[in-house]
Amino acid sequence: MPNTTQVIARLQKLAAFPAIDGCALVEVATGMAWHVAGNYPQLERVGEAAIEFWRVHTRLTEHLNALGALNSAAYSFANRVVALFPCSSDPALVLVCVAAKGPVDWATWGAEVQALRHELAGSPGSPAVPHTLQIP
Repeated sequence: MPNTTQVIARLQKLAAFPAIDGCALVEVATGMAWHVAGNYPQLERVGEAAIEFWRVHTRLTEHLNALGALNSAAYSFANRVVALFPCSSDPALVLVCVAAKGPVDWATWGAEVQALRHELAGSPGSPAVPHTLQIP
C-alpha cells in the first residue's frame, strides 16, 4: 500500500497548479473519492460523478481496442473542463481534475500526475501518463 501522506501531498500539489480548481482520486469500482484537494465546491461529488465517464469507456473498451489504451479523457463544459487520468490498476484509481478552460500547463501538470502514479504504485516503474492533453 502506498504512503497515504505522500499521495495526499502529491494530490495537493496537483490541485495547487495555476488554473486547476481541484482534484479527486476516485476508485472506479465503487465511485468513492479516496482523497480530494482544491477549492472547487462539491469537488468530492463532482469526482464521484465524473468517474461514470471512465466506466462508460470501460464498457466500450472492446469496440475501441484498435485505438490502444485510454491514457486520459477530457470533457469540456461551458465553464470548466473535467479531465480524467488513470493512476493505478489494483485498485483501479482515476484522478479527476476540474480546471479552467485553456490556460493549464498540461505538460508540467502531467509530470506531476506521473509522480502521483509512482507513489500509488510504490515503485518508479509505473507506465507513463501522456503529457499532450489539449483542452479547447
